[in-house]
Amino acid sequence: MAAIAAFASANATALTFATSAISAIGRARAGAARQAEYNAQAAQAEMKGRSEAIAYKQQSADVLKNLNENLAATIARAGAGGVVAESGSAALMQQFAMSEGIREKNIASDNALLAEGQASAQAHQYRMAGQNARRAGMLNAVTTIGTGIYRVGQL
Repeated sequence: MAAIAAFASANATALTFATSAISAIGRARAGAARQAEYNAQAAQAEMKGRSEAIAYKQQSADVLKNLNENLAATIARAGAGGVVAESGSAALMQQFAMSEGIREKNIASDNALLAEGQASAQAHQYRMAGQNARRAGMLNAVTTIGTGIYRVGQL
């Protein structure tokens, strides 16, 4: 029994330092893993923003297509009714359709820009959180080493 106590006493310093070092490495790696997780979330946020922007751009293109069909139908109806398409109520209908179509197209374009901007801001927040997690992991590692050194000094 005395031999075990002597061995433990003789190696306590090395054992304390080794466990502190292993713990510090684990804390640093945990911070780095957390940063990688946040970076993955940032990439996902950017991808989602691009996807939403594409959908809004498609909506914008659909609005223009519908506007074109609307204008063609208005002109055809006016022509079929023997009315001059460039004047009177037919022209008024075309102007109304154009103003509504352009308004809807602009809203969809603005939404696309907003989706990309929001995604970029969200991704930036995730990246900042990742950097902070990595720094916190390193700080925890240094603190663990310091605590280990203090314990070695207490032996």
